[in-house]
Amino acid sequence: MFDLKAFIGSVMGRNGSQHASAATVTQLAQNLPEAEFHSAFIDIIKAISRLNSDMDVPLKERLQALLYVDEASYTFHEKICAELLDNNARSQSYLPSILSYWSELSNGYQLCIRQFQRSKNPQLDDDIKLATLRALHHQLGLVKWSALRYLTADATTWQQAYHIYAFTEAQHFQREMLRIYPKHEAASAEGLLIAAAMLHLAQTDNLLPQEIEGVSHLLIGMVRDVKLQEEPAASEFQYVLNLNQALAPQLLRRGTIGKGCRYWSGESVLNRLADLMLAFDQQTPENLKRALPTLDRQAWQNLLDKLATRWSQDGGKSMRRHERTITFANSLVEVGLERITLAIKLNRNSEERVDNWKVNDISDTGMGLVYLGRNVDGLKLGRLIWVSTESQNSTLGVIRRIQRLSEGGTKVGVEVIAYSPLVVGLSEMHTDTSNPLAALYVTQANAKCGERMLLIPQRLAEAGRTLIFSANAKAYQIRIKACLAKLEETAQVDFETLERVNT
Repeated sequence: MFDLKAFIGSVMGRNGSQHASAATVTQLAQNLPEAEFHSAFIDIIKAISRLNSDMDVPLKERLQALLYVDEASYTFHEKICAELLDNNARSQSYLPSILSYWSELSNGYQLCIRQFQRSKNPQLDDDIKLATLRALHHQLGLVKWSALRYLTADATTWQQAYHIYAFTEAQHFQREMLRIYPKHEAASAEGLLIAAAMLHLAQTDNLLPQEIEGVSHLLIGMVRDVKLQEEPAASEFQYVLNLNQALAPQLLRRGTIGKGCRYWSGESVLNRLADLMLAFDQQTPENLKRALPTLDRQAWQNLLDKLATRWSQDGGKSMRRHERTITFANSLVEVGLERITLAIKLNRNSEERVDNWKVNDISDTGMGLVYLGRNVDGLKLGRLIWVSTESQNSTLGVIRRIQRLSEGGTKVGVEVIAYSPLVVGLSEMHTDTSNPLAALYVTQANAKCGERMLLIPQRLAEAGRTLIFSANAKAYQIRIKACLAKLEETAQVDFETLERVNT
């Protein structure tokens, strides 16, 4: 593995050794064994941190070192991010490193900006421009990864991004298109900030991670011609951010004015979204197919429909169909098909509730919960959840919204789909039926949709598959007719009963 300390030293001119090119280091990164790859990535972060802590480094040398190491190592970062988004179990522990990488590079570049501003005769050059754009790119990367973890980016994250952007305005290059990395599309500081703002305004707390990625890719082209203005336009439908306040971007409300305010048109954004929706009626653009092969055309169209509502003039408030009643009640909650079936088998109820879960509000179709525990990794959109309280025993739902709170705890929005589900057994044909897989069956009377429901492990949800269905000491051969809905790890299927069988 290359000596990163010596590598940075050579860039800063502190020894006479010949350093490798950024392309050579990138190639080395791609060929490193997996164990060395991750340790090299951590070494990179430590080296950047050491550089940031040395206040005696001249501006020119600091710039050279940061730009060089950044370009040489961003492929490390992109690879680890991709592994984490793919739910690669080995990479789950690297989230702190992913965030530290962005933070350290952003901090280093911001230090360069401050050194530049303190210079006696500051001369803006291409290196300062690139460093500033990369600083903003990394800082706004923290906003995106907050969304991917269902966190709201904290005020400091936005405030630092605003400070970086304000520097580009002061130096009059906020709209200059630059390539952040050689293989990236050209972008401007203004475009990066608007894209991050629109991602925040997409209300990502009930979007799947791949949908959040989808919004990010869509915004690259969508905001290219959208401009920030210092004065609000005649249209009432506008968005606003305030460079002087540590607040997230928002819809323009009356009285939202100030010297630091920057405005952009909501109508302009929706017009570009409408053009995209027309394009998707024909086919999915090739660049999006390559970037996110997991999203098919229907998934893209569904995502565009969601954005049209959330970026509307009322900010998506019209999405709520039922009034909520505020309530406070401890509850027993299990998440995931396996844990739910075990809890029902053991006849657990609300009397066994613990303080980790509380019901916060309820409506005709759902409920809002607050989770105070630490095991947040088990909370995923589309996962089954079972809730038991003193007033409402054995309620089955699907997680539709997750919002992790900076002060601690996690809000969980649940769509109720059934009451009093029954645990049944499923066995594949010609296998041992004495230890069946657990599934959930809901009678027509207890299902919110008014139709019976069978929820089974997703791997069994194949049309035409025959299974042995066992319940109440009786067994039947059934055939899966169709998969009605895919949930996280679980599927709802339609089935037909073929015959009763002896067990």
